[in-house]
Amino acid sequence: MSREEAVRRIEQAAEEKLTKLDLSELGLKELPLEIVKCTHLTHLNLYNNQITSIPEVLGQLSNLELLYIHWNHITYIPEALGQLSKLRYLNLEGNRIIYIPEALGQLSSLVFLFLSVNQITSIPKAIGQLSSLEMLSLHTNKITSIPEALGQLSNLDSLHLTGNQIREIPEVIGQLSSLEVLSLDDNYITTIPEVIGQLSNLELLFLRNNQITEIPEVIRRMKNLKSLDLRGNPVPIPPQVLGYNQDFEGYGDLQTILDSYFRTRNPALPELDAERQKIESEGHFDAENLQDARRRIIVSIVQRQGQAEFRRKLLIAYGGRCPITDCDVESAIEAAHIIPYQGTQTNHPTNGLPLRADIHTLFDLHLLSIRPDTNEVVIAPELVGTCYEDLADRKLTLPQDQKTAPNQNALSKHYEAFLSKCKSGQLKRL
Repeated sequence: MSREEAVRRIEQAAEEKLTKLDLSELGLKELPLEIVKCTHLTHLNLYNNQITSIPEVLGQLSNLELLYIHWNHITYIPEALGQLSKLRYLNLEGNRIIYIPEALGQLSSLVFLFLSVNQITSIPKAIGQLSSLEMLSLHTNKITSIPEALGQLSNLDSLHLTGNQIREIPEVIGQLSSLEVLSLDDNYITTIPEVIGQLSNLELLFLRNNQITEIPEVIRRMKNLKSLDLRGNPVPIPPQVLGYNQDFEGYGDLQTILDSYFRTRNPALPELDAERQKIESEGHFDAENLQDARRRIIVSIVQRQGQAEFRRKLLIAYGGRCPITDCDVESAIEAAHIIPYQGTQTNHPTNGLPLRADIHTLFDLHLLSIRPDTNEVVIAPELVGTCYEDLADRKLTLPQDQKTAPNQNALSKHYEAFLSKCKSGQLKRL
C-alpha cells in the first residue's frame, strides 16, 4: 500500500507539474523509478522511510533545490547526485552511509549539508569545492581528521563535528573566516591551536569532553567569542566554573572561565579583575562589547540545552515527539521555553515544548510561533519559500494530559513578541 500511495502522488505531481512532493513516512523500501517523470520538482521529501538506496535517476531532476532523505537505511550516495546543480539543501542524517563520494563536490549551489548520525570515516577533498556552503553537519560519525580542503569553504559559518574520533584541530581551521559556530564536543582533542584566534567571527566554541589541558592566550583576544564549553576536560578550572554540577545552568560564563584559568598563570590578575569590576559597576560603556539581540538569543539557546530534568518532563508529556514536526528521534529534540528562562520557576512543563533542534532555534528567534487561539503554527515572512513552508496547515499536537498542555498566557506573550517582528498580513500558516 505504501508503494501504491507513493506512485499515486508521483503521478499526480508529474501530471500537475508540481514543484513540491512529500513522500515522507510511507514505509517505502525503495523510491519508485516513476519519480523521473517529476521534472518540475524543486522540493522532494523522503524523510523517515526504509529506503536502502538512492536511484541514479534522481540525478535527472535538474530543478531540485531541497532534498530530504534523512532517517532512512541508505548505505551509499550515488555519483548521480552530483548532477543536481541547483541543489541548495541536502539532508542525509540518520542513515548508514560509510563514505562521501567526490561527486558531491560538484554541488556548487549547496548551502546546507547534513550528514550527521552515519558511519562516515573521512571527509573527502571534494568538500572544499562547495563554495556556497554555509552549514556542514557531520556529528556522530567515525571521522578521524579534518582535511586541509575544508579551509577553502570561505562562506562556512557553522561546522558541527561533535561525536567523532578527531584528535587535533588543524591549522587550516584558521582559514574559515566566516565561521561563527564550531562544535567539536566528544572527540579526543588535546590542544586548542593558536590559529583559532584567526576566527574573528567565531561566537560559539564547543569542546566538551575532550582531553584539553590548556587555553591559549589568543582566546582572550577573540572579541566576538561569546561562549566556550570546556566541561569534561582536564583543565585547571574549578568544576563549578566550567559548569559540571547538575544545578549549574548550562556551561560556565566565558569571562569567568578565562579569569579563573589565567589567574593561576598570572598572580597580578586579581588586581586587574578588581579594576574591571569597578569599571563595570560604574556603568562603563564599551561599544566593542555590545551584542545584538539575535546573538544573545543564540547563546541562550545553547545554554538551556543542559536542562535535563525539564527536557525529560517534556519528552514524557509529549510521548517523545516534537509536537510540530512529529519527529520522534529524542536525540534531536530540545527543551524550548515559551517564556524565556528566568530561573528554575520557568522550568515548568506548561512553559515548554519539546522541539526539534532547528525548530527550537526558530522559535527562540521569534521566526516561528503558535497562534494561541487555534494552536496553529505561524512563520515569519523570512521563512516563506524555505523548507519550513512544507509543514503547511499542521496544528500543534497537544499532550494527552491537559495539565501539561502549554500555558495559554505564555503562548500569547510569545505570539505577541512574534507579531512585533512581523506584519500580520505577511504571516503564513504552516
